[in-house]
Amino acid sequence: MLAAVTDWVKNIILVVLFASFLELLLPSSSMQRFIRVILGLTIMLAILNPAMEIIQDKWIPEQVPALSSAAGNAGRVLGAAENGARERDRMAVELYKKELARQVRAVVTAIDGVADARVAVTVADGQAGSRTAMLEKLTVYVQPGLTTEERKVPKVTIGTGPEKLQTELKQELRTKIARTVSELYQLRDNQLEIRKMN
Repeated sequence: MLAAVTDWVKNIILVVLFASFLELLLPSSSMQRFIRVILGLTIMLAILNPAMEIIQDKWIPEQVPALSSAAGNAGRVLGAAENGARERDRMAVELYKKELARQVRAVVTAIDGVADARVAVTVADGQAGSRTAMLEKLTVYVQPGLTTEERKVPKVTIGTGPEKLQTELKQELRTKIARTVSELYQLRDNQLEIRKMN
């Protein structure tokens, strides 16, 4: 490869020197412009000669590093692209799960009688060949709290103990959460599970 480059540079130098010598010998006339054009084209041909040999397949790809790396790396480039696409899809699913959990938690904690909530999102892979994941199940862990009526300041009487806070997840609160989340996110009954937070 180094010998071919050396020969190429020598040829260019010889052609440029020959063109310069011919230009000195030419008399000043209208013919000189045409000779300069021809000499310029000859120099261009000397410069582009290796490219012409590559196009005509006189060189094998191993002799030209750019050709050999492109041919040899095609499989690796495609593999890297597929891995990148899989990683992008995985990250998109993780982002979807986090964002959905955050939204559902905000909706559930806005419901009267809920002190806190956590949400676990489960997704199932789509059909074979599909790049989408489908929501399989939402599990909402609820910490019951005081309702609006229970938050009112009670009448203070001397000699009575403090009221016990609600710790049980009542069925009416479960129903309210299930109805709100199911209607908002268009979930089926088997896609939503509500549990009491430990």
